[in-house]
Amino acid sequence: MRNEQIVAAFFNESFSKGYDERAQRTGAINDNLHFMIRLILQDLPDDARILCVGVGTGMEIVRLAQLFPRWRFTGVDPSESMLAVCRERLQEAGIGQRCELIHGYLADIGTTPAFDAVLCLLVAHFLRDGAERQALFEGMAQRLKPNGYLINAEISFDLDSPEFDDIVGKWSAMHRVAGASDESLTGLSRQLREVIGVLPPASTEALLRNSGLPLPIQFFQSLLIRAWYSRKPA
Repeated sequence: MRNEQIVAAFFNESFSKGYDERAQRTGAINDNLHFMIRLILQDLPDDARILCVGVGTGMEIVRLAQLFPRWRFTGVDPSESMLAVCRERLQEAGIGQRCELIHGYLADIGTTPAFDAVLCLLVAHFLRDGAERQALFEGMAQRLKPNGYLINAEISFDLDSPEFDDIVGKWSAMHRVAGASDESLTGLSRQLREVIGVLPPASTEALLRNSGLPLPIQFFQSLLIRAWYSRKPA
């Protein structure tokens, strides 16, 4: 699938409106990931600027904005329906005035190194093309200030490992808790192999290093979800 086809297939209006409700059913995963992100970013300036790539419904903005009242946020997403939910969430939280939302892709954000941190949560695995994925990481690194943080979370696993078939069963169980039907999960293994771009952890770390981020550190794993932080050299 092309990027536009993936956006249309996965992130329609119905999916967008129910996204947060499904996420709440597996809230322990989200809570832990965002707790760790908070710890990593807590040394940023009081007036830090944060870019969220694939901002979705704005969950990370709401959490960080409540903790850091002077931070400002830019969110970009190709799904207008997800952005509509995001705008509503930000207004409900009373933080809309600190946020700019852009309908589009990273390329629609200026290339000036203007951000103290860039967050890319559960986005990169939708890019199957290796060159596009490398360009994503390079583009995020380019927009970071010196010493800025890149935090990337994605579905990552060695699909050729003997453990893969077993962990897919646990991954299915997690989706059932989130409300997925057995019917919708019948092709889950094929989807992981053929529809999205699941890379082994070492490959993702190589992409980060090739983007000028020399020390990617994995700080989180929950089943197939892994997250790394990297810091742009001064």
